[in-house]
Amino acid sequence: MKDTTRLLFVIENSAYGGGEKTFSQLIRGLPKEKFELYCASLPYGRFHYEVKDHCRFLPLDLTRRFNLSNIGRLKGLMLEHKIDIAHSQGARADFYCGFAAAGAGVKALATVAMPVEGFNVSLPRKMAYSLLYLAAARKFRLAVTVSESLGTLLRKKFRSVEVIPNGVDLDEFNPDNFNAIPVIERFGLRGRLVVGALGRLEWQKGYGYLLSALNIVLRSEPELREKLVCLVAGSGSLESSLKKQAAELGLGGNVIFCGEFQQARDFLGAVDIFAMPSLSEGQPLALLEAMAMAKPVVASDIPGISGTVSHGHEALLVPPADAEPLAAVLLKLLRDRPAAAALGRSARKRAEGFGLPVFIGRHEAIYSVLMAEGKE
Repeated sequence: MKDTTRLLFVIENSAYGGGEKTFSQLIRGLPKEKFELYCASLPYGRFHYEVKDHCRFLPLDLTRRFNLSNIGRLKGLMLEHKIDIAHSQGARADFYCGFAAAGAGVKALATVAMPVEGFNVSLPRKMAYSLLYLAAARKFRLAVTVSESLGTLLRKKFRSVEVIPNGVDLDEFNPDNFNAIPVIERFGLRGRLVVGALGRLEWQKGYGYLLSALNIVLRSEPELREKLVCLVAGSGSLESSLKKQAAELGLGGNVIFCGEFQQARDFLGAVDIFAMPSLSEGQPLALLEAMAMAKPVVASDIPGISGTVSHGHEALLVPPADAEPLAAVLLKLLRDRPAAAALGRSARKRAEGFGLPVFIGRHEAIYSVLMAEGKE
């Protein structure tokens, strides 16, 4: 076996989400004495900034919906740089990478945190995506996913599936070491009760239900109108419609859309309760980060969340797409601060089982197994 493995990461990188963050963790954390790292994606933005000094960056634009020339381009990069293993993430990147790797004789694996079945698109488009993705899935040696529920689904498509939960940097997300003062000052949070939400402003995050729940809370207890504020950190296609909904509900003084935050730790440090009203998730990194920061969590009872926390121990879970129970648990924690604090302490303890070294080590083991299998 060679001294080092040439490992290529392939990701679209049109926005910074969970996929970009997990690949950033791997690229920055894998031992450089064992791996020669490459990354093919858009050469700008937060992801590029985080990893550019830790790998050789190969500019590649995968943002067009269907551009078969990307298969040839990616195959050429694999051959030119003598790549041993290609690791992709995201449906579009997986499609191009699977066929390119097969053509180049390169072993390939895909991380699948959100299958195409979870896309918020029309049924005909979803069926077309599923057929294309199934064809690409057969080209991969294996898929990595974040939960057993997703693993069951993916075993119908991929030759082999490995479940590796996401990892969180427990040193970075430390409840005893953060600086929330800039966030507190910027948004005028002193003396206020703060509910925080962190994630892309897209359909799957269910933020419209959070706004409706906040409206119910304030109608139930009008005295909270001057004290309660909800920070929503992130950007996405639903930003304007969510802002419109907040205004129509009269929440202008109680909801702040913050945009994207480079320092999730300091944002979470300013939050009293973390809310995740998602409709669909793989295993959200923001949840692990909030848990590591010892924040009481209110979240939807869906796979990916319920497999990470248990109701009444590390979080309070409610049915998805229903504002009434979400409002009820928010009120419960707003009224009972000691209970909220106890929930947060349990969440931190649970988060310690998702440390970043385990996440990186399990990927390193998979790469080693693939290298040991021999050439195609």
